[in-house]
Amino acid sequence: MYRGKDKIEYAIYFATKAHKNQKRKVEDVNMIFHPFTVGMILQRNGCDEDVVAAGILHDVVEDTPYEFDDIKREFGKKVRDYVYDASEPDKSLEWEERKRHTIEQIKNAPLGSKLIVACDKISNLEDLSDCIELYGEEKEFNSLKRGKEKQKWYYTNVYESCINGVDKNHPIFKRYKEVLKKVFDY
Repeated sequence: MYRGKDKIEYAIYFATKAHKNQKRKVEDVNMIFHPFTVGMILQRNGCDEDVVAAGILHDVVEDTPYEFDDIKREFGKKVRDYVYDASEPDKSLEWEERKRHTIEQIKNAPLGSKLIVACDKISNLEDLSDCIELYGEEKEFNSLKRGKEKQKWYYTNVYESCINGVDKNHPIFKRYKEVLKKVFDY
């Protein structure tokens, strides 16, 4: 557990170990770049240490052998709950079913969970936007499990769930909306 250590620094350490040797789908970049980006966006926008730590840890349960109980033991219930809200269920489920779960899960989640999910999507969409500029829209959307229309459906519905019941003018939600406009003209 992070006792006596800075929670955010310990989250960086824990996530780095958990994601060791994993790569992002784009540009052969180490996976850890994405959770660090999510955490940095959250921290720069004034989120508390539990939200920032959970942002850094948001893919640990989805993409590594660690489980929610490990997150709770190491970081506490609040961080565990944020990570839970930002995680997809069973990866063996169909893409659409996993994505519908995320859309519904985040609709009435606490603001911290909504901000983590929004930053996750911002990071993914900004990476996608960069790749579109480099390689072209057709190549990039064809490289994804679902094409442009399904991706647009998913990312725009997550955005709508994120702003449900909260101030959509929060800087993170505004940035999410801007990247949606850039990638999908939404």
